[in-house]
Amino acid sequence: MSLWSAYAVTFIASFCILVIEIVAGRILAPFVGVSLYTWTSIIGVVLAGISIGAYTGGKIADLYPSRKTMVLLLFLSGIAALSIPPLTNLIAGYSFPVSLMWRSLLSPQLSFSSRVASSA
Repeated sequence: MSLWSAYAVTFIASFCILVIEIVAGRILAPFVGVSLYTWTSIIGVVLAGISIGAYTGGKIADLYPSRKTMVLLLFLSGIAALSIPPLTNLIAGYSFPVSLMWRSLLSPQLSFSSRVASSA
């Protein structure tokens, strides 16, 4: 793969993560509202997911350095991203026996963490 192709793939994958981050606020708004706690939690989950995904993806790429590996990882992360809306409805729709502040912190972490990590 050429260097410019790698740059393009990285740019598009990062753009997709940013879109997921922005849409996360809209998805969670009916459940926990749009507050500083919600956005802080979303940003924290996305940054943690990027870190975990980059580390894990780097380890996998070191073990299996081929284009097929990259395609498979990006395909799996796309499938994982498609699971965000139903999983959010399931988790955020559940009435946690905690305050709204804690709900706004727990819902993004439970709904988005594995999906963002897999797409990094």
